Amino acid sequence: MKVWRGLRTVIASILILVTLGVAVGVNVLVPSFGVMVKNLLGYEVKVSAPAGAEGLDLNYNKADYTKETIKSAEQALNGEIVGEGLVLLKNEGYMPYDRGTSFSFFGQGAANLSGGSFLGLGGSSATLKSSFEAEGFTVNDGLWKFYTEGKGKGYGLGPGSVGFGDAEDFSINECPVSVLQAEAGLEDTYAGSTAVFVWARKAGEGRDLPRSMYNHTDVPEDQVKSYLEPNSTELELLDYLNEKFDDVVVLVNATAAMELGWVEDFENIHAVLFVPSLGSNGMEALAGIFSGAVNPSGKTVDTFAYDAMSAPAAQNYGDYQYVDGNGQFTKYNYVSYLEGIYVGYKYYETRYEDAVLGQGNAGDYDYADTVLYPFGYGLSYTSFGWENYRTSWSGERCTVTVDVTNTGSVAGKDVVQVYAQSPYTDYDRRNRVEKAAAALVGYAKTGLLQPGEKQTVTVTFDQEQLKSYDYVGAKTYILDAGEYYITAAADSHAAVNNILAAKGKGVSDGMTAAGNAALVSSFVPANADTDVSLYAVDSHSGTAVTNRFDFADGGHTYLSRSDWQGTWPAHDGEVSDVISTWGNEINGTDGSGKSASYVYIKTVSDEDLAQLDSNDSLNPTDPDTFTETPVYRAQNGVQLIDLRGKDYDDPLWEDLLDNLSPADYQKAITLSGYETSAIPAIGKPSAMDADTASGLIYGGTGAMYMGMLVLAQTWNPQLAEDYGVMIGNEALLGGADGWYAPSMNIHRLPFSGRNNEYYSEDGFLSGVVGAASSRGAASKGMYVFIKHFALNDQENHRGDRDGQFGVATWSNEQAIREVYLKPFEMCIKNDPITLNYVKSDGSGGYVGASREMAPVNAIMTAFNRIGCTWTGGAYPLITGVLREEWGFRGFALTDNANTGLFMDAWQMIEAGADAKLTAEKGSARWTFDENNPAHYHYGRQAMHNILYTIANSKVMNGAMPGSVFTESMPNYQKILIAMDVVAALIVAALAWFIVRGLRKKKKGAVQS
Repeated sequence: MKVWRGLRTVIASILILVTLGVAVGVNVLVPSFGVMVKNLLGYEVKVSAPAGAEGLDLNYNKADYTKETIKSAEQALNGEIVGEGLVLLKNEGYMPYDRGTSFSFFGQGAANLSGGSFLGLGGSSATLKSSFEAEGFTVNDGLWKFYTEGKGKGYGLGPGSVGFGDAEDFSINECPVSVLQAEAGLEDTYAGSTAVFVWARKAGEGRDLPRSMYNHTDVPEDQVKSYLEPNSTELELLDYLNEKFDDVVVLVNATAAMELGWVEDFENIHAVLFVPSLGSNGMEALAGIFSGAVNPSGKTVDTFAYDAMSAPAAQNYGDYQYVDGNGQFTKYNYVSYLEGIYVGYKYYETRYEDAVLGQGNAGDYDYADTVLYPFGYGLSYTSFGWENYRTSWSGERCTVTVDVTNTGSVAGKDVVQVYAQSPYTDYDRRNRVEKAAAALVGYAKTGLLQPGEKQTVTVTFDQEQLKSYDYVGAKTYILDAGEYYITAAADSHAAVNNILAAKGKGVSDGMTAAGNAALVSSFVPANADTDVSLYAVDSHSGTAVTNRFDFADGGHTYLSRSDWQGTWPAHDGEVSDVISTWGNEINGTDGSGKSASYVYIKTVSDEDLAQLDSNDSLNPTDPDTFTETPVYRAQNGVQLIDLRGKDYDDPLWEDLLDNLSPADYQKAITLSGYETSAIPAIGKPSAMDADTASGLIYGGTGAMYMGMLVLAQTWNPQLAEDYGVMIGNEALLGGADGWYAPSMNIHRLPFSGRNNEYYSEDGFLSGVVGAASSRGAASKGMYVFIKHFALNDQENHRGDRDGQFGVATWSNEQAIREVYLKPFEMCIKNDPITLNYVKSDGSGGYVGASREMAPVNAIMTAFNRIGCTWTGGAYPLITGVLREEWGFRGFALTDNANTGLFMDAWQMIEAGADAKLTAEKGSARWTFDENNPAHYHYGRQAMHNILYTIANSKVMNGAMPGSVFTESMPNYQKILIAMDVVAALIVAALAWFIVRGLRKKKKGAVQS
């Protein structure tokens, strides 16, 4: 009995300690993620309207759906985008298939192909098997079970990027043919079926796709390959399928322009479909393409080269690291964009034209052996005829029209792409102004045309789109004198062939195919010489445009079409004796005869190292020159709702800002990750910001959509806007206010880990899609943080982990402006949206009012550096270009500042940006000095920018001057309180149990 009493006491004591430990742990851990937990579990903000609000519509942004009706709309939109966004790359007449056709799905990617989700949210239960069976096909059940339940189940791709870049595992691990053959009776199940091989690859944030598989396989012949190629096991499987089946379809389930030249080696591969990602229910649309219920109309947004390393950008993309004067590795990496403007098709098509024309030292360049599928390419189940091409000008606006007729036997959609060619003049050659042989300037998609139906398609563009940036001579935008060509074409290569045909060239001159000169027009602008003043002032802001980025040039020689071979990029660095752990470069051998992945190194100058080590924003103003007297807590009665609808420069803003406290400055500037906190003194409620481009991971409905690569491949701006509107609707129903999207960086190469989140290799196309999506979301009251500003076009060494301090990106100003800043600029200068609000009627009452407003009033900066200066703290970028030249008014936020150790808040606000994306106090790394005039000056600007964005968003729904916001206790805090109460009761009960036992023991001792 004594032993049992003692054991009960020990057990009860342990339970008390465990209960207290859990309670303390939860109370410490949960608040550290308070913002995210708060947003996930929800909270409520109530708005009480003042007297006199009767009859006023204070619901400025209205949802088009209810929580019950939106799901079907979400599914329909995702299915429509997937149906128009998958690209049919090859079809020898076998697709589509009759219902009842039997399919055998091969490859580890088949069983793992899913609707897609983020962190397990919003996924779909649909599989290839269930979707195809629902479409009326039959599926080889024995083979499916082999991959999902049997001996093929244990195979599959490595996770790719691990822990957002903490590590990587790009192993392929396909099920070998020998395992298939060893399964008794399995081959018998193939009879009468069509083989579908799902060739899959994974990508993700924090790591780029490896250009060397050295770190991811022990097979020597595979170590010298890149992740974009099939390995030996996959090739063996393809050989097997080619022998066993009369008809093979390949689904390319990857988010990169893969190397697909190997398809030509297998005569029974009759169709190839590019399937980057599908979203929550996109599998049904994929099955519909196989049946013909959906006619594919997607077009590539990147050039598919036989060898991705043929791109000039590939010569400098990998593991480059600075060493100091003593040869010791520093904490800084770098990348040099020595290709200049020649990214994607702007390289491949331009060098092709020069080879045909016999100019530019193009060498023996063979386009047909270099490019497999050009930019803008995609097949359909029908055919189209184009005729009656014409152009007209009204002032500086050009209108292109062409009649498109469905000449086939089934309904389908076509895309009219309009390209322009600017003259490449002697002035350009002298001043290193580069010109592409074709540049996309506009496009439009037809409606669903029935067989024989005709539609006149209209595309417009402005002459200003033909300007070029001259960073050597005029140091601004110029318009060259000479002849400009405009063509409508099916893809970028057809565009150049059309222009060459207009110049009198043909196949005998080295062209890959005859062009159509009837689809070409030309014009000559009025200026007799190169005009260096016409576009020297930004038409949007009225600010003079001049060089801002000379410091990022690096003194490099950039690729020029005046001498292709002579300026071809070399690696900007030397091979070290250190093998890279990032697996992204094949450089030689490691001494064992195996090809190895080495780190390139370069000695950094003392001057550049000092800039890398500093928090210098390059702001030319001495902070000691500020003499403003800070004003805090004025309590003048002005509230944030009073500023809704007012101009950014309205004097009332000064009164509002006077009401802020130093604590308000500190919190908003340094702790605005996923939420900007409430400021009761000015009636500002907390505002929730949600992440991920393919949906809202909280503050929405849980729906997850296809990747943005698929959205871009629709070549349908209306679908892009519809997608933005749907995100805005979800935010109205779910509570999110800001959206960390759209993502505007460039597919500089297929190797980028986040190409599924970005749109294209082309800045213009990216800008069209991003502008439409952001405008759609903004129309529902959201503020969208277009990201990552700027030149954040690779994941490796971007600078989000301890010891990595942001890759230094080097480029010339023409490339920076024309390629990498272009999509951001297009979003910010997009057509305005309508802002609804309430204003005084002049007699003591209020009336409804509206005004036009820019759709993009928020932007997210990047991890990387431009030159040696962190982009989020670069005055020439943030203030010089973004705010002054483009006239941006609004909220500039950093990327994740929890791990961005170099993201200095003082540098940030001095550069013209506003807040850090973190909710962890330890990540603030800066203290606002309320007595420092410079801190006050830049901090006040930052608060103005943040509050301007919030005031004119859906955050103010239901409010008018005089309204009061009341925020309820967040649900997670209620749960914590409940848990604490329960824990206290448990501890009390256990303590009573122990005390009661001790009393009995004591009483028993007395009696004895």
